[in-house]
Amino acid sequence: ESLFYPFEATMANLAQVIEGTLSPIPDARKAAEAHLNEATKRSEHPMEVLRLIANADGAAPAVRQAAAVHFKNLVKHGWDESKDDEDKKGIKISQPDRDTIKSNLVELMCTVPPIIQAQISESISLIAEVDFPEKWQNLLPSLVQKLNSPDMAVVNGVLSTANSIFKQFRYVR
Repeated sequence: ESLFYPFEATMANLAQVIEGTLSPIPDARKAAEAHLNEATKRSEHPMEVLRLIANADGAAPAVRQAAAVHFKNLVKHGWDESKDDEDKKGIKISQPDRDTIKSNLVELMCTVPPIIQAQISESISLIAEVDFPEKWQNLLPSLVQKLNSPDMAVVNGVLSTANSIFKQFRYVR
């Protein structure tokens, strides 16, 4: 028996649930959405979703894209700790997971297809609204480093992300 079995089972199950949210059959879709909403209350859920997005061989592109949208929504509702519990929708993201997410999100954005990259970019922007610059001091160096990439899709993703981060600072006097 493999030590990785629970992880692999979780990943396969998560991919199956997210795929179910794309179902054209209303009952199947609603059941999958309910299951996913329950899963969001588990502290390890955001990291599981990121692993699914990062694993190019683990799921179909549409499932990875849906997972990226789901992750963006987890960040949107659950990242800002000053929000009421009702606004956070039961989403809990531990401090170690927050640190891991921030350490890896720019790299992930640079390694996924453009359709997923857009969602990861938006997630970075949402986190930056709350944490940048005080709690995410290495964000800019990480983005600047990626500007040297020979891959124009990576450079475009970095510039798009930087643009959305800096919008909040543009007209402040």
